[in-house]
Amino acid sequence: MAEGAGNTAGHKRQRYQTALGSAREVLACVQVAQAMRYIGPVHAKVLDRMDHVIATLGRLVYRRAS
Repeated sequence: MAEGAGNTAGHKRQRYQTALGSAREVLACVQVAQAMRYIGPVHAKVLDRMDHVIATLGRLVYRRAS
């Protein structure tokens, strides 16, 4: 979220969108690493926090312009 916070106007939304893509990519990497048994189970609180970050970024990117 810090990626977008320091920017203004249209650039802010672009940076939040970049951060959203990166957050989704991290979650996908964790899921693939688990599926391939490179890592063990990830604590539910960690996955919940990742979902929270993704949801927050999604609201910042896709909110209606007022």
